[in-house]
Amino acid sequence: MPINATNVRRLFESCASDPIKAVVGIQHMLGLCDRNGNRYRDSFGRPVLRDPISDTGRQVQRIRPQEFSLAETGRGLLGHSLFEQVYTPGSTWLANNRSLLEASAGAVSASAFANINAFTGTVAGLMEVNILEAWQNPQFIADVLCPSESTRMFEGRKTIGVTRIGDQAEERLPGMPTKRVQFGERWITQPRTVENSLAAEVNQETIFLDLTGQAYGEANDLGTWLRYRKEIRCIDAFIGVTNTYVYNGNNYATYIANGFYDNDVSNNELLHYTNVQTTLMKFRDMTDPATGTRVLTNPNTILVQLGKMATARAIVGDLASGTRYQDASTAAGNVTYSESPYKNKFEILESPLVYERITAANGLNVSPADAEKYWWMFEKGKPLCYAENWPLRVQQAAPGQMDMIDRGVVLYVKADERGVPMVKEPRKAVRNKP
Repeated sequence: MPINATNVRRLFESCASDPIKAVVGIQHMLGLCDRNGNRYRDSFGRPVLRDPISDTGRQVQRIRPQEFSLAETGRGLLGHSLFEQVYTPGSTWLANNRSLLEASAGAVSASAFANINAFTGTVAGLMEVNILEAWQNPQFIADVLCPSESTRMFEGRKTIGVTRIGDQAEERLPGMPTKRVQFGERWITQPRTVENSLAAEVNQETIFLDLTGQAYGEANDLGTWLRYRKEIRCIDAFIGVTNTYVYNGNNYATYIANGFYDNDVSNNELLHYTNVQTTLMKFRDMTDPATGTRVLTNPNTILVQLGKMATARAIVGDLASGTRYQDASTAAGNVTYSESPYKNKFEILESPLVYERITAANGLNVSPADAEKYWWMFEKGKPLCYAENWPLRVQQAAPGQMDMIDRGVVLYVKADERGVPMVKEPRKAVRNKP
């Protein structure tokens, strides 16, 4: 149910009318921080949302920002009179604090300034939650295709490794020295990272007129489109629109056939479990460039288009039960009836943005009919990573500059992140096309 001014005021008074405690309490209920104000973060230091803990120690469902009206929250924290004076469009408050003090004959005390800061902090928290909710939309798959990997370099970082020794072990007879081998050098060069950022402004008019929580749509859009930019960049790197693989100083396309590696398969539309088997055989035959020995991998994820989702589920997913299989050499009356040998062996992914980038003129530029037949198999977390200088950051600024005051801006919110998708091991992914 919507949280009105009375509810906000009760919360404020339950915190001993302490503005800081009230802000922490609201942000805790929103899932931003714990009861002490410590922000929730994952193992990579990225901000996350979690359900709050009640006074009894039980986890409860967090409050959604849409339940707060900016106007009602302001009236609850500031009182109706001060709220109208400060946030009424055309008010002289933001332009000249002294005029309000003089007009009120000293009615605005030091505590009122603290309450105004508490309101600004509450609005900042509400905006941040909306940004994070949009950023963490489960429809985005970039974190699966390109899991984050922290780096302090903007460009040119070498992911150093050593070449595999190869099969050089040999029998040692009594008295003989053990055979010595040397490790060779290998490295992958990181491309230049890019900072992507967007900002939103909360105006006096927005706060005064917002009665239903719809003002948070701008923050939601900010998080959505910032994440969309990262999503497109990661998809382009994964499907082969951009090629970032630089091995020992040499550039290679992400997907090639019959070359330094062989991970681009033509004429292998997903129709039958034998198409999966063909792809698995490609993985089986991958070799290490330094030693020529097999690269051991465990493909466990398939990326398909929506038009092939049912087919994928029938072959490798939860529908793969009692399926009839017939290849070109099988007579019509002689059809094998059995479960798929690959039932529930792979996680199945699909994204409309992948299809968009396959068909786009600045993408793979494939016809819609053929684009539906593209699919990938890979070992999750192995082919690519997202070299990340810093994860999503949400920063706020209260009005302090002449331009912000002149335009009636109450709060400025900026979100940004910096990183780049990077191919690490193309032998861990296979692209299939018609």
